[in-house]
Amino acid sequence: MVNGDGETVNCALEKVIPCTLLVPLSETVLCKYTKQILQGVAYLHDNCVVHRDIKGNNVMLMPNGIVKLIDFGCAKRLAWASLNGTHSEMLKSVHGTPYWMAPEVINESGYGRKSDIWSVGCTVFEMATGKPGLMPSLPDRFSRTAVDFVHACLTRYVDF
Repeated sequence: MVNGDGETVNCALEKVIPCTLLVPLSETVLCKYTKQILQGVAYLHDNCVVHRDIKGNNVMLMPNGIVKLIDFGCAKRLAWASLNGTHSEMLKSVHGTPYWMAPEVINESGYGRKSDIWSVGCTVFEMATGKPGLMPSLPDRFSRTAVDFVHACLTRYVDF
């Protein structure tokens, strides 16, 4: 591939073996995978990128137990540098998958990084139950800490 300056650009992609996390997981395994998902989301947010479509189908489990976020087709940069300094943007367009979308995305009222955290909460619920996050709470087999974590992710407020 050649860029606009006539320079050759090489692109290498890692092969991800599709193994989704759509079965109910134990709390120990759930915590391990959630930590890795949050590390990936933190990396994106530290680089001013919002994924906008975090869900179980976009979280892949590698054979070595490492979790990978995939499908960056909806991802959007929140800030960029220009001659006038750094600019940031409040997002308003609807992107993602309905069951995992934060209310502020659906309402088109403006959103940012917090919308990904909402989606993480829905995804954790999905990994814990094997179902989309439609139920009010995690099953009784989960600790209060796990229940509180999902509740905190699904707290409705906008964070720009």
